[in-house]
Parts: sequence; structure tokens; C-alpha cells
Amino acid sequence: MNSDRDNQILSHVYRISTLLTEPTTTDKVLESIVQTVKKDLNFNRCSVYLVNKVTKYLECKYITGFSPHLEKFVMERPFNLTTHDCIETKVAMTGEPILVKNFNSDPGLTEIDKRVTNRMGRGCTLYVPLKIKGDVIGILGVDKKYDEPEINDNEFESLSILANYASIIIENSKLLQDVMNEKKFSENVLKSSINGILTVDILGRITSLNPAIEETFRIKKEDVLGKFIWDIFDSSEWITNSKKIIAEHINIKGWEFTSKTKEQDETILNISTSHITNETGNLIGFTFLVQDITNEKKRDQYLQRVNRLISIGELAAGIAHEIRNPLTGIGVVLDILSRKERSKTELNLINDANGEIERLEKLISDLLTFARPRELNFDLVDLKTIITSIFYLIKEQCNHKKIKLIIEVSDDLNCLFLDQERIRQGLLNIVINAINAMPNGGKLIIRALNYKDGVDSDGAVKIVISDTGTGISNENKNRIFDPFFTTNNEGTGLGLSITHSIIKEHNGFIHVESEEDKGSEFTIILPCRRPNVSEDLAGL
Repeated sequence: MNSDRDNQILSHVYRISTLLTEPTTTDKVLESIVQTVKKDLNFNRCSVYLVNKVTKYLECKYITGFSPHLEKFVMERPFNLTTHDCIETKVAMTGEPILVKNFNSDPGLTEIDKRVTNRMGRGCTLYVPLKIKGDVIGILGVDKKYDEPEINDNEFESLSILANYASIIIENSKLLQDVMNEKKFSENVLKSSINGILTVDILGRITSLNPAIEETFRIKKEDVLGKFIWDIFDSSEWITNSKKIIAEHINIKGWEFTSKTKEQDETILNISTSHITNETGNLIGFTFLVQDITNEKKRDQYLQRVNRLISIGELAAGIAHEIRNPLTGIGVVLDILSRKERSKTELNLINDANGEIERLEKLISDLLTFARPRELNFDLVDLKTIITSIFYLIKEQCNHKKIKLIIEVSDDLNCLFLDQERIRQGLLNIVINAINAMPNGGKLIIRALNYKDGVDSDGAVKIVISDTGTGISNENKNRIFDPFFTTNNEGTGLGLSITHSIIKEHNGFIHVESEEDKGSEFTIILPCRRPNVSEDLAGL
């Protein structure tokens, strides 16, 4: 063998192999191999075929030296290793090189060989196998035109040597590309996951996190990578549990953790963990799966509240009827007593008793309104007219109490199927509470805008009523819709309960956010579609 030639081939191989030190594709490696054959071994026409073990086809992956039309033709027509009998498939099946010096006189050629030769115009042709540990992964082919010298022994040997090294480089590039594709796929899964996924090493240092974690935890990837997971939240519960998971190597499921932002917004998270092990089964880290279940929790609380109110309403209705009958009797007796000559003191007592009866009658009426609402009268209504009527109703009262009243209604606000009087009553109950919560003045805002929640295709309208009053304590926040719950000595505690029932009658949703000494904000969602009245009344 010629040592200078061998060294030259090895230098070419080294140049090709350097491609694997940086992200590249198998196509680029094949292109580099073909260009080496073409420029350094002086073959003008060259092709590389790779075996597809799944389909059993020999597929041309790179070809040069022919017309674009012919190259496209070859790339689009793979050889079937089981049915096509030709020199290409023979080399792939036997693992032995084949040199054809003359296609006109070689007795071993098949009809396929002759057709390919006529189409491609090839002269002296050589195919050598690309093998890894005896397994053929493809073939490397060169040919010369009729008017060019035949392929000599040195060229045969040079191509064979190059093919041996090229096989290793091609296989490594395919493995590298598979790894890169798998990594890219995993990254895409992490990026597109709606659940937060965070990983830490065995010491608890954060090694990776997906965009859902950044959004849920309100952190940036570059700010937390390498930091300990217990440093994310300044919470004793978070610090204690996360340290315990890492120190004791335990997995948890269904840990509900409530995180708070600087603005005191609460997010309820469901957290589960699992071990990360290496190929030998040794623990190398932990995965934290984080689900934001805030909306689910709010929905569950809302349904529990609805069921509780239904039960209380049924009880209240029965009690109201039982109280109303004896009240009527007491009223009749008082009326009889007042007709006889009485002292001024006695008449005052009778009048006071009648006043209390009237107060109880109003309470009973409110109870029955809450528990047994009248039949609804749905019409297509412009909500702006209802809000405007409330504005004029409370305007003077707000001026008197130095409350700035602001109305913001979208010009393109959708019309809704509503019982106009019931919705006015429901909104007015909230507004009156807001006014009473601002004895020293403040700001009352009523906003209405179109709302899309992605669930109701007909759309909805969102009403937001906010004030800068005394606010509601966390202790009372979950009780404000309960009947008879009130912090106002002069109130009955039924106003917001009735509002809740009215919103439910319209298949709507009501939610409150409040902070003591800062104010409250009631959010109401009303669907545009017409409610199913029979179902709503049946639920009550």
C-alpha cells in the first residue's frame, strides 16, 4: 500500500469526522463524504445509498455528477432489497464490492442493471459496502464515463479504505442525530406541556424547568437554574417539604401548596414528585410535576356553596311559612286591641309590635324570594340600560357620601337573555353593600365588557363591581353568600344570598376578591345564550 496515499485518505477522514464535534445532520456528513470522493479521489460521479431496515429498501441519500433531472429520478426511486436484482442490491446483501468495467460485455448483469446504465449513461462502475461490525448499512458508488480511463486497483483500494472509515462516521452521525431528535422531541414536549415540570439534582439544585413552571411560579429560568429548589418561595411549608423530599428521597403525590405573589394573589398548586435514575438505577435527581388547580378549587367551592344554599333555601322556605301564619294571627290580635280605648303607653307598645311584625314580614318575603324565586321572564336585554338605571338610582346617595361613581360599559356589549328586574335587583344588592362599605367616601366602579372563556361558544358578558371600602376578611369571604350572614347590624344578611341565586338562575357565575381596608371586587359572568329555565328552577 502507498503510505502517502493512505495518509492523504486519513486526513480526509479526519476532516469529515470533525463534523461530529458540533451539531450537524447525516445529510451534511454524506455531502462531505461525497465531496471528498469527488475532489480528493478524482471521481466526478458519486452516490451514497443507505439501507432502510424497516422498509427493506436501499435508498439513495446523496448523488452528484449527473443532471439534476437524473439525480432527482434516482433519489425518488429506491431499490427493493428483496425483489430488485442488480449490482446495488447485491453489494448491500452480500457485503462484497462489485466492479463492472464494461456493461456491454459483463455476463453477470441483469435487466435492471442494463436499464439503469442506459438511463444514467454510466461506464466503469464500482460499488463498495458501508459496514459496521459486519452489518451493511449502505453502499458507496462511483462510476466513469465511456471515454474515461477504467477504475484502477489504487482507486479501488482508496475507495474501500475511505468507505471503512466513512461507515463509522455515517453511523455515528445517525446515532447523534437520533439523540438530537430525541432531545428536541423531549424539549418540545416540555415546552408544550400545560403542566409545570421542574427537575433538580440529588442535592436539590434546579437543573431544568419548562415555560409552564416559569408562568406558574412567576420566575425566570436564567434566575433560578443552579439554585436550590427550596429558595423559590419564602414559605415555611415549601421549604420544609422540599427539603424533606430531597433529604429523605421520598416521592409525594397530591401535595396542595398555596403560593402567594407580592401582590398577594393566591395560586393553588397540586405537586407530585418522582425519582430520576441513571442506567444503573442509581438516584440522580427528582422531577416535580406541578398543576395549577386554582380554577378547579374555585369551581368546587362554588358548587359546594350552591348545594349549601339550595339546602338552606329549602329549610328557610319551610320556616318562613311556619312563622308567617302565627304572625298573621298576632297582627289580627294587635289590630283588635288597638281599636279599644288605650293609654298612650299601650298604643305605643302596640305600634312597636306592629313595626316588628312588618320587619319580620319583610324578612319572610326576602326568605321566600331567596328560597322560592318567582318565575323568570327572559327577554333579550341591553345590559347597558340596566346599569344606567342603577346609576341614576344611586347617584345622589353617592354624591351625599362623597363616593366617586364610575361607569364603564363597552360600546359593542353583547345583548343578553335576562330577567331584567331580577338582574337589576341582584346588581343593586352588591352596589348597596359597596356604598355602605365606604362611610367616609371612596370610589365605586361598575364595568361591563364582552368575555370569552373558550367554553361557551355563544360568548358571555363580564360585570365587575369594585369599591375602595372596608373590604372583607379572609375569614368572612367564604360566608358572604350564606343566608343571614351579615356584618351590618341593620341588615338581614339575605341580599348577597339573593344575588347569588339570581346569577345562578341565569346560568352565571359570581366570584369575589377582597382585602381588608383596601376594598372588594365582585366579578359576574353571564352567558349570552338563553338559560334553560326549567332546569334552573328544578335545581332550586
